[in-house]
Amino acid sequence: MMQTSKRRERGNSVVEVALMAPWIFFLFVGVFDMGFYAYAVICTENAARAAATQTAQSTLVPSGVECDAAWNELKSLPNVAQLTKDCSKAPVIVTRKTLCTQGTVQPSTLSCDGGGMTCADCGGSSDPNGHAASSQITVTYQSGLFIPIPGILTNQLNVTRIVEMRIITEI
Repeated sequence: MMQTSKRRERGNSVVEVALMAPWIFFLFVGVFDMGFYAYAVICTENAARAAATQTAQSTLVPSGVECDAAWNELKSLPNVAQLTKDCSKAPVIVTRKTLCTQGTVQPSTLSCDGGGMTCADCGGSSDPNGHAASSQITVTYQSGLFIPIPGILTNQLNVTRIVEMRIITEI
């Protein structure tokens, strides 16, 4: 009797592996996709910070410097590596906005303390010559998916990071 029951159980492990293999595959693909997405978020944050640092050198920095700085940080991403530099269309969009110059404040979209105080406070400049400004850099990266999952993840994911930096120039 034991002989017949062992013979019947012999194929159980093959059936169990066949049932679990798609789930394990999707688990690994999901982990890989989330890792790539996390890497894209970190690169986008670094690109926005680098672009803001470049514009913080002066309010007289020519346009396009922020694009160069952001592109250098994002060029290691797969769907950016083979492209020519163009920060005005997807997958990389970089915009620069001067929030205030020499005490003229334009309201910021960012909040410093969560209580409604905006960060672009140029009226209280510590620069004795009044050459203060605040610049806002927005970097948007359109990330592609490794394997689109129908019904869950089918489109590209957009990562947007905004960095605002106070600029004090010496003229």
